[in-house]
Amino acid sequence: MNIYLNIEKLIAYAKIHLLLDEADEIYVRNAIMQRLGLTEYEAFDVDEEEIENYKDPFEILDKIFVYAVQKGICKEADRRLFDAEIMDIVSLRPGEMEDTFESLSKNSAKALEWVYDYAVKNGSAFDQFVRWENKGDKNIEVVFANKCGCGKTSYPGCCMCIEGEGYGLHRNERYIALPISGNWYLKTAKKAYLEGMGHIVNAEHKPLVIGKDLLDAMFDFVEFAPAYYVCTGESDKAKEHMYLISGCKPLPIHKSGEVRKFKSKEYPYIDIIETNWYISTVRLACTNRPKLTELTLKIINSFKKEDGKVFVSLRKSESKFVVELAFMRGEAKKEDRGLSTLDTLAMAGIFTITPAVQEQLKTIEKYLTKELRFTPSCLVDGMEAHASMIDRLLKEVGTSKLGAVEAALDVKEECKKTLVAFLGDIKAFDEEKTAEFLAEF
Repeated sequence: MNIYLNIEKLIAYAKIHLLLDEADEIYVRNAIMQRLGLTEYEAFDVDEEEIENYKDPFEILDKIFVYAVQKGICKEADRRLFDAEIMDIVSLRPGEMEDTFESLSKNSAKALEWVYDYAVKNGSAFDQFVRWENKGDKNIEVVFANKCGCGKTSYPGCCMCIEGEGYGLHRNERYIALPISGNWYLKTAKKAYLEGMGHIVNAEHKPLVIGKDLLDAMFDFVEFAPAYYVCTGESDKAKEHMYLISGCKPLPIHKSGEVRKFKSKEYPYIDIIETNWYISTVRLACTNRPKLTELTLKIINSFKKEDGKVFVSLRKSESKFVVELAFMRGEAKKEDRGLSTLDTLAMAGIFTITPAVQEQLKTIEKYLTKELRFTPSCLVDGMEAHASMIDRLLKEVGTSKLGAVEAALDVKEECKKTLVAFLGDIKAFDEEKTAEFLAEF
């Protein structure tokens, strides 16, 4: 392998995709050489047209990493850390990122799109996921996750804290200060499951509290970036660090249709709509930000007296602010929890399936094609979580032997039914109770 050629390719990639200044080229080359233990160098010409078509740096990093392992510079287990270190060398510094963002921020959508694209291009975010995507009202989406992640380190203890910027596995991550109240920063989600997905992170390490300060930050963000939504929910991750999720493609909960409308005596100018989402959901719409904030807080605080969980989304539609509130109580049934977990995205209809569960689903497909024989003793190593689903599928198949495509489709449809049931398990109200609850306002 020609390590010098691949270093030249990476430098060319950084100049084309990461705004590396030619004045910094020698400095960057030397920094990479030092990381790889090189004491001499040979320059090579590279095909810049080919490099322009690269969507991410991993094809180049693969070859550099192989060299590093062969030379004993790092171990196979150090891959993510090695990538972060190398890409940090060729990426803009945080201050340079903020300057560029500010120069673009007159067009907020363009500025946010640039931050997202930069994170994908410098390898700190990954956005290539297989998904089961649905269209229309009241449809969930399923994303097949990969094994990348922030990992656990002694410092920083929280993967959201800005103090971790530039440290360890976070070496090539960049935080951007946002022009909203409360000291918030934007970083592209490491696993960018959705178009333009970012994490809006509070500078303080404290748990999520859905109150006026949080709503003010959410309103500020959609006023700054009206092409984007922002949402959050009471999940285990949010207990560790207060953060919001942003993106530019509507979530499934945003597409849920209207069931009925309510009229408030105190807020007659605010549209109050119950939607047909799987979790008990109300949509509020109004041009008056202070009054919409006031009603939103009244509804949340009233529900919170009953010890439930709340999901909040905020976006703009034409001239109106639109708030979606989803109300949850209790836990999903055990047989519905085996596929995914309840987090902010799941509340909004985006479920992620881990690599381990993906392998389990492939095994279930083999039971349906009769490639593997199913017995109760097969329910080990996590398979027991899918016992009910396997039982239903095998009863439908009977003695028949499905083809691979048909088996995959059957598993897919059964998974979606199970995930829908997951949301239904935790809905706070039935239709009658929803009407009673909203009548209070």
